[in-house]
Amino acid sequence: MKIFKILLISLITILLFAACGKNRNSNQENNIVEKKIVEAKNKIEDKEKNVAKKPEINFYIARENLGESKEEFPLSQIIGEINLDQYEKLFNNASFTDKKVESSKNNVGDVIISSNDRKIKFAKKAKNNIFENEEIGKSDSKIIESKVSLRDKAFSYLLSNKLREIDNPKFPDELGAYSTYFVKDFFEDGKLILLSNVYNQNYFFKDGIFEQESGYRRPMEFQYVLNKDNNFSFDRVIYPQDGSMYAPSVKKMARDDKKTFDYLMQGANKEEYNELMDDLFYLAQKRGLDNFSHKLKDIPGYENDVVYIEKGPRLLEGNIEIAKKKDYEEAKKTVGKDSWPHCEGILYNKRTGIAVKTFIDYFE
Repeated sequence: MKIFKILLISLITILLFAACGKNRNSNQENNIVEKKIVEAKNKIEDKEKNVAKKPEINFYIARENLGESKEEFPLSQIIGEINLDQYEKLFNNASFTDKKVESSKNNVGDVIISSNDRKIKFAKKAKNNIFENEEIGKSDSKIIESKVSLRDKAFSYLLSNKLREIDNPKFPDELGAYSTYFVKDFFEDGKLILLSNVYNQNYFFKDGIFEQESGYRRPMEFQYVLNKDNNFSFDRVIYPQDGSMYAPSVKKMARDDKKTFDYLMQGANKEEYNELMDDLFYLAQKRGLDNFSHKLKDIPGYENDVVYIEKGPRLLEGNIEIAKKKDYEEAKKTVGKDSWPHCEGILYNKRTGIAVKTFIDYFE
């Protein structure tokens, strides 16, 4: 009987300890769950804060008054996108000075970009090769100096992004990069007309290297019309005609202005390809691609036994052609024998670290 009592007491003790342990474990589990809920809530709040911090970037142009306000030249928003990356690039090489001037009145064609409470009016023309842009304050403005037209760059970004909407990619993994050279803007019959040269290349990405699939280079006319809110929304884009009507159709775009026509007809400039690579770099980041930017000596498949070509008749500044030494030497032997001596290689862009497949047909 005594042994039975001892066993009973032991059993009760074990059960009590188990119950206490279970409660402790339950409390710990509850604490962990509560902690995770708090962490998740904090993450959501942080995300909401970050979204709230993201600046709203808007683009405005001053136009003739249509009798809707007391302003002589009211501002209308140009509906479109300039992303944060482009906004920051706008001012990369600009100088933010302490020079203060009286804020200028708006005139037809003045362009203002706003980011939250910050408003900047772009200079139309340069003074002594310097563009004096205004950061508008309550009573006066601070001068932002630039060697290039920030106004033209902003229009270029706006139109590149619009084309990304218009030119639907043929394949889901295709990346369409744009380099847009802005030429001129003017008002016509209540419409806002924007003229530009557009360079487009579409790429596929595989094993660390891009391959060009298709593209075009041509002048374009973009037309924007006033909507019910008196803002300019995109209406249509006009392309030049093919064949013998190409030049006459571009002349029509230029409204028979020779200087504008010459700008629309001019060939590629040295920065055009570099800007295209900047855009491709941005798209690759946005897409979440890995291993798309390399150091010169670390390009997949081109780490050793290669030839670097830094000068050539068509090689643009800031780029290097790279070929495998064996392929290069074999192709070089066919010079004077084959109609097109060439070998496969890559074009490496120094600024972005991007490598694009190409054919090399210049041999020293």
